[in-house]
Amino acid sequence: MKLLKKNKQSKLELVDKFNALGDRTRFRLLELLLKDDGICVSELAKEIEISNAGVSQQLKIMEQAGILVRKRNGQKICYRVDESDPSNKQLIELLR
Repeated sequence: MKLLKKNKQSKLELVDKFNALGDRTRFRLLELLLKDDGICVSELAKEIEISNAGVSQQLKIMEQAGILVRKRNGQKICYRVDESDPSNKQLIELLR
């Protein structure tokens, strides 16, 4: 029974990840993060030409879906893909 619950939870987590990546802006941000995994919000905003607040909002959605982890570097918030999650590793392979 525990295996069934775990499998169901894993599938629901994948649904959350796919929902998060269903947005073009978030998908583009993920592509940028895969190229440079230490890139910060302000740099991402410049790259895709939207506000820092807009980028932060999109990144937060991906963080909540378990795709990204964030780290504060002084005043800056930087993100990277959470490669410790096996389903993220599979996503990364698909995108590369």
